Amino acid sequence: MDCQEAEKLIQPYIKGKISEKKLDAFIAHIRKCPSCYEELETYFIVNKAMAYFEDADQTSYNLRGLLERDLREKEQMARRRRKKEHFFKALIVILVILLLILILHYWGVIEVPWLKGLL
Repeated sequence: MDCQEAEKLIQPYIKGKISEKKLDAFIAHIRKCPSCYEELETYFIVNKAMAYFEDADQTSYNLRGLLERDLREKEQMARRRRKKEHFFKALIVILVILLLILILHYWGVIEVPWLKGLL
């Protein structure tokens, strides 16, 4: 991802409307590009400050800390999503292999002793 693409995704990121597919590339770019990080930080701080003034509670905010926490949380969500995707892909592979073994056993191509009485 280049800076121009990242800058277009700053507002969707802040509003929580960035797609999961683009989120990983966006965060990776933000982490390695100081210019884009600074741009994101500026928009993030302005957005949070506006929310702060609109909020009746008005608890104090560490705005820069909030951005870092937000980035870390989204990175963790992306890691969990990738782990879940890998798990389900592995599960599908295992199920396909078992299905192939059942089919081959049923057709008599292979002999599976523990399936002998079942099929």
